[in-house]
Amino acid sequence: YFLPDARFCQKLNLRCTKPRGGKMKTLRSILKGSLVGCIVAIVTLLTIDSVLAYTNPARRLSIPEHPAQTLTVNSSPEDVLALMLDSDQMWDALEAEYQLMNFDLVSENVATETQHFWFAKKGEWARVEISGNNSIIFVRNSSSISRENKSKNIYIQENISDTFRYNGFDPRQTLLENPSAVTLHPFGKALPTGYYELLFPTGIAQSLIINQAVGLENIKIVGEEVVAGRKTIIISRMPKNHLYWVDAETGIILRAQLFGDAYHWQIQFEAQKIIYGENIPEAIFQFVPSKDSRNVTPLEYQE
Repeated sequence: YFLPDARFCQKLNLRCTKPRGGKMKTLRSILKGSLVGCIVAIVTLLTIDSVLAYTNPARRLSIPEHPAQTLTVNSSPEDVLALMLDSDQMWDALEAEYQLMNFDLVSENVATETQHFWFAKKGEWARVEISGNNSIIFVRNSSSISRENKSKNIYIQENISDTFRYNGFDPRQTLLENPSAVTLHPFGKALPTGYYELLFPTGIAQSLIINQAVGLENIKIVGEEVVAGRKTIIISRMPKNHLYWVDAETGIILRAQLFGDAYHWQIQFEAQKIIYGENIPEAIFQFVPSKDSRNVTPLEYQE
């Protein structure tokens, strides 16, 4: 502690007395307690900051810039994620046909179905036809969403809710505003397939950016291959044990292999063909139900 001498006190017109006995011990105890309190406070603040840095991805979330050139096998994983994040801006219209194969590696059974897609206006207008055990037709245009289950001969038509409208959707901005949550693409999540994220992979990219930031997942480039006539970059996603074949120019996933627990099953979703920039007639996006189908309520359709 600092104890001013008499001359210093006189200059400042202070009355200074020298503490004695118990007073000296009391002063030392106060100073010691204050020092310990400061140290504890500093350690606590540092600990809290470390915890926040781990639990809050915003503290170290880095959103990769759009790649300057077409992806190659020598590109970085961050370049692949950036292209996937911007993929809905890389095309205006497309037609694609995918084959879904579900392998049960224990019974060796294989279930297959074909999913045919037509998209215009960056996906705002869409038609999907799914053939297999459960044949589905889905049509979306500027005013409505229509679904027909051809196996049950029923259909519904609904107005488009705000949930499925674009409304300036920006996957980069939403990631900055809420860096701990994935915002699914409004056009993609309306589609009648669980694999829409491969065609609109902004959500997958957001998820990987967030999870890599906190050390939960990692990706790496493992090769390149031509799929449906398009050059793709192959990335592995661990520990989920997924493989994605990413279109080197658009970021759309043209093939995905998803492995189940202990390799008991495997799913492959692969493009058989994809054509970008196709001039798709507007009639494709007009819904005309089958003659034998009847209009039902949404609840009846789900049953």
